[in-house]
Amino acid sequence: MSRMAKFFVAVACAVLGGLLVFVTAPGTTLVDAPISPEGSDSSETIDTKVTPELSSFYNVTSWEPGAPGTLVKAEPIEGAPTGVKLYRIMYQSTDLQGRAIPVTGLYAAPDAPAPEGGFPLVSFAHGTTGVGQVCGMSQSPLQEDTPANSNYVPHIEPLVQAGWAVVASDYSGMGAPGPSSYLVGPLEARGVLDAIRAVENSSPMIGDVPIDQSKLGVYGKSQGGEAAMSALQLAPDYASELDLAGGVILAPGFTPPLAGILDAVASNPTSTSQNMFVMLLAQSYAENYPELVSLDDILSPTGLEKVSLLESNCGHGLAEKVSDVPLSELINYPVAPGFVTAFGEAMPGRVKLESPIMVVQGLKDKTIIPQFTHAQVMSQCAVGTTTFYVRYPEDDHPSLNYQARLHNPSVIDWMNARWAGEPAPSNCANQLLGTLNTTTAVN
Repeated sequence: MSRMAKFFVAVACAVLGGLLVFVTAPGTTLVDAPISPEGSDSSETIDTKVTPELSSFYNVTSWEPGAPGTLVKAEPIEGAPTGVKLYRIMYQSTDLQGRAIPVTGLYAAPDAPAPEGGFPLVSFAHGTTGVGQVCGMSQSPLQEDTPANSNYVPHIEPLVQAGWAVVASDYSGMGAPGPSSYLVGPLEARGVLDAIRAVENSSPMIGDVPIDQSKLGVYGKSQGGEAAMSALQLAPDYASELDLAGGVILAPGFTPPLAGILDAVASNPTSTSQNMFVMLLAQSYAENYPELVSLDDILSPTGLEKVSLLESNCGHGLAEKVSDVPLSELINYPVAPGFVTAFGEAMPGRVKLESPIMVVQGLKDKTIIPQFTHAQVMSQCAVGTTTFYVRYPEDDHPSLNYQARLHNPSVIDWMNARWAGEPAPSNCANQLLGTLNTTTAVN
């Protein structure tokens, strides 16, 4: 049996285990708490209604290829809140072929005296906003209803208020030009890791912020949860010098690379937000895995007509423009085999992560299917990753942003404990699969 075939079998087992654990998992992973009151009225990331204009900062005519993680340029963002230093940055990264590409991002840090050794630093990976150059985190983080603001308010600013420095990659193609990166784990991961490299050393370009390089981590939500997990998987080979103490993973955008599951999605006779997700996936996978699949393989003629919309539309606006037909009319059925194979290459979960993770999921999430998160947890447990898994039965996709930070067990407390050198907890032994090579269970 080939390596890829073995992976598909392992993922299939994990998905089945996830479906079972959704119904039967012991209460040790379940937190008896009502929906987060702070997040109960919050909206989805894709509900952003304003697409910002791209400024001259994202012009790369004078850019020259360099070493991954090199800070190319930066500029302060006007109107930064009191107590926050806020910059947009451009740095060097690489595509899947190892070629240098420019990537942009947002850098936020406390405007206050640093603790001894410097501030801890997390690389924040954002959720779905689109793939266009105008859809990233650095363009207009302080303007309401923009993609950047939808992540800045519930995630980035509170983490800075907790005393952390935060760098948020726009991802490849979302700011500086480059290949689309939607749920292409190895490409997103490069952007997340190189963002840390770009800001971990104090520089006048970014406010001379001292960083404690022994206190690094990743933090991701939705698409960003998958990106953060991919970054932890890639780090030992791509950025082995980074001391990543752990990763916070909120409702990760994991899509099992199984033909049956993808065919079920493709045959959906209704129009939902899945339309936008599929369009983003199609463009990104065709660009990054041309040897496996093309846009013509994935999309129908109707779908191909809508691809140009991805360049200049984000979030709610994009979702509306691609939701006027059933999903089954946008994507070819059955799903192209090369598309399934590419998913197997791009999705994390094949190898043990060297860093521990905390995975949090709301069970009323209508954007990220909880069973898929359970499947990813089972995969991570099965390969031996130290995994602490928390489920909130009443929370949905947006309210989880607040519940995970403000309720005990808090993801902020979990990350601070890793930086303090405390052993990472695992409750893998309380799951149905993946009880090998785990640390002491947490009840």
